[in-house]
Amino acid sequence: MGSLSDSTSPVVLLEYLRSKTQVDCDSLNIQIATEFGPFVDCTSNQADAYYELLNPQRAALLRSSVALGRKFQSEYANVTFEELAMEISMVSLSLTIASLITGNILVMANPVYSDSTIKIVENGQRIYSLCRRIEPNFDVSRLCIKVASTWEGLQACRKLKLLGIKTLATTLFTIEQAMLAAEVGCISISPFVHELRVHFDETYRDTDPILALCVDAQQYFEQYSYPTRVKACSVISVDEIMQLAGVAAFTIAPSLLRALSETKELEKMVAERSLFNNKIYSAQSMQRTSFMDDEEKYREAFANRDSGKGQVKTKQAIELFREFQLKAEALMRDNDETKHE
Repeated sequence: MGSLSDSTSPVVLLEYLRSKTQVDCDSLNIQIATEFGPFVDCTSNQADAYYELLNPQRAALLRSSVALGRKFQSEYANVTFEELAMEISMVSLSLTIASLITGNILVMANPVYSDSTIKIVENGQRIYSLCRRIEPNFDVSRLCIKVASTWEGLQACRKLKLLGIKTLATTLFTIEQAMLAAEVGCISISPFVHELRVHFDETYRDTDPILALCVDAQQYFEQYSYPTRVKACSVISVDEIMQLAGVAAFTIAPSLLRALSETKELEKMVAERSLFNNKIYSAQSMQRTSFMDDEEKYREAFANRDSGKGQVKTKQAIELFREFQLKAEALMRDNDETKHE
């Protein structure tokens, strides 16, 4: 990506960021995707889907998802009606954004299955199948399954790649998870700069953002020629975003996109803030480490990283997504007209 021309002139931060980094849509809301575009990818998760389904403008999509869940239920024996309807709704919501972006739609696998490789693989295949059925004209090569970065989840990514299904490693907080994600063939990883909890608990303050992980992972991938890309997420300020200008991709909340679009600074000052322009970081080199076929080695390294902080953060993030999965399934039940028959 190019550079803006005059370093002594003020630049709009969103425009500057787009000159350095792929900016992706972090919302299933059509208005957001239209107002702040252009975007490349569009990401989503159970919380995004749940809140979007509560929007009265999505009532028809919700009803359709429930009806298709009932219609398809007999064809998908290993899943409940509620789960199936939820998956249909997530795919359907993403497909409404697909024409507004140029890249991938990212649909998150059911976080309830985060500790089961078999279940995640089945889930990924089912989402792929549903995407083809709901919109036959959609190019399924643009579908990417987001998978929680557990050992089991990343092994599922390994299997899904062999099936021709793209994956992204989410709920990622350590370099060990990043290394394994690259080994198993994830097209991207999403390091959470802040714990997921900060976005749902206004009283909680995360004082230990992991900005450096985004730099470390990207340099590791480049150093060892992994095609896996770093897609940073879960930032809470404009300053954090600009510190990561130069990361391969970024998913940014609508409120921060607005702030970026309304803020100007001198390009030279903006460039100096990026960790990717920091000579200390650029001089670092990491030893190549293989975990893919050594579960014990991986679990020990993951558990010991930062005294286990990443392990705790991963579990907490998955649990939050599980809560929204169950809320969304309840929404499917509540809107099932057949229960009244």
